[in-house]
Amino acid sequence: MKVFFETLGTKLKIDLILKLKEKPSSVSELSKKLNQERSKVSHALISLLECSFISVKKEGKKRIYSLNEDTILPLLKLVEKHVKKYCKVCKKNKTEGECYERKNK
Repeated sequence: MKVFFETLGTKLKIDLILKLKEKPSSVSELSKKLNQERSKVSHALISLLECSFISVKKEGKKRIYSLNEDTILPLLKLVEKHVKKYCKVCKKNKTEGECYERKNK
């Protein structure tokens, strides 16, 4: 279980998960959306793949990444429910991203 939480250990990985929650995307798309180098995004995605947070499928020459629909999407919904109901810090902020930013300053 420790490795599961360590996998989420960087802001970039959290941002990737939140972007992939919106829609499946390629490395290039994620790099542009997050204003990050492709190599950093690619490295973070590999880490998320190793723990099956995400999956990848080829579409022509592109590799499209998406969240694990069996476990990670339901887990994110549960986290959102928890945040809305219990997290005092997050209640003061409007988005999960703002909550994450504040906690990691």
